[in-house]
Amino acid sequence: MRHVLDTARVAFTYVGTVIGAGFASGQELVQFFVSYGTIGLTGLALCGVLFAWLGTYILQLGHRLRASGYHQVLSHTCGRPAGLILDNITAFFLFGGLTIMLAGAGAVCRDYFGLSYNTGLVVMAIIVAVTVMTGLKGISLINMIVTPLLVISTVIIGVNSLIYHGISPDLLAVPPLPGQQPAPNWLLASLLYASYNLILGSTVLAPLGAQVASRQARLAGGVLGGMVLTLLGLFIVIVTMLHYPRVLSYEVPMLYISEAQQGWNHYGYACMLIKAMYSTAIASLYGCTAKLQSASGLAFLPSLLILTAVALAVGQLGFAKLIGLLYPLFGYAALIFTVRLIWLSFRDSLWR
Repeated sequence: MRHVLDTARVAFTYVGTVIGAGFASGQELVQFFVSYGTIGLTGLALCGVLFAWLGTYILQLGHRLRASGYHQVLSHTCGRPAGLILDNITAFFLFGGLTIMLAGAGAVCRDYFGLSYNTGLVVMAIIVAVTVMTGLKGISLINMIVTPLLVISTVIIGVNSLIYHGISPDLLAVPPLPGQQPAPNWLLASLLYASYNLILGSTVLAPLGAQVASRQARLAGGVLGGMVLTLLGLFIVIVTMLHYPRVLSYEVPMLYISEAQQGWNHYGYACMLIKAMYSTAIASLYGCTAKLQSASGLAFLPSLLILTAVALAVGQLGFAKLIGLLYPLFGYAALIFTVRLIWLSFRDSLWR
C-alpha cells in the first residue's frame, strides 16, 4: 500500500507541477504544437517520451544526490560553472512562471467570474504564499487532490467537444501558422517545450526523489506522470484543433471551448483551471524562495514575501503575452540541461 501511495504522490506531483495555467488552458499547447499544424502532433509525442524518460531520471538523481533543491541536480548534470549559470537563469524563470500563474488567475477571474483582474491576482498570490509556508509535504498533498480533479474536468470538456464535432481527417488537417510559432520548426519547439518544463519540474522532482525511498515508486511514478501529461496534452491539442483557427484569438482556449457547453461545464472548468494555476504557482514560488534564501541569507518568510510582492507587480503584463515571451526564451536556455540529461541517462547506473 505504501508503494502505491508513493507512486501516486510522485505522479500527481509531477503532473501538478507541469500542468499549470498555460498547459491546462491550452495556451502553451496551441503555441508550441497546434501552430505547426498537424505535424505538431509528432512534436507532442516526442515531448511525451522525454517527459516520462527524463522526469524519472531526475527523480533518480535527486535520490542519489539526496537533493534538497534543483540546484544540486543542475550542478551534477551540467558541471559546476554551467550549472551555476543555469541555476541563476532557472531562478529567474521560476519567478517568471509564478507571475504567469498569477496573471492567469487574474485573466480567468476577469473574463469568467466578473471580478477585476487585480482581485484574482492578489487573492491567488495570498493563497499560494500561505501554501508554500507548509513545505514540500503540503505541496504534494495539494497536488494529489487537485490534479485528478483537473484531469477529469479536462476529459469531460474534451469528450463533449469530440462528441459534438467528431474527428475527421479534414478537421485535423490544420495548416501551420508561422507568425504564431515560438521556434523555426516543430522539432525544436518540442525540445524547447520539454526543456523548460523539465527544468521547472526539477524544482520539486529533485527533492521529492530524495524523500521517496522506494526505487520502484520513483520509476513507476515518473513514468506514470509522463504518460498522463502526454495523453492529456494530446487530448487538449486535438480538441483545440477542432476549433481552429478561432481558438487562436483567445487567451484561454479551453475556456472558450467550454463556453459552448452546459454552464456547469464552463464554470467548473474555470475553477479547475484556477486550481491548476495554483498547483504550478506553489511549485514555482517554493523553488524560487529556496534559491533566494540560499543566495541572500534571508530567512524563508522574508524571501517568500519579497518574491510574492514583486510577482504581483510583474503580473500586470498579462497572461498570453508572458507565455509567448518567457517560455521560448527559457526553453533555449534549458536545452543544455535536456541534452546533458539524455547523455547521462544512457551511461548512468541509476537505472539498474
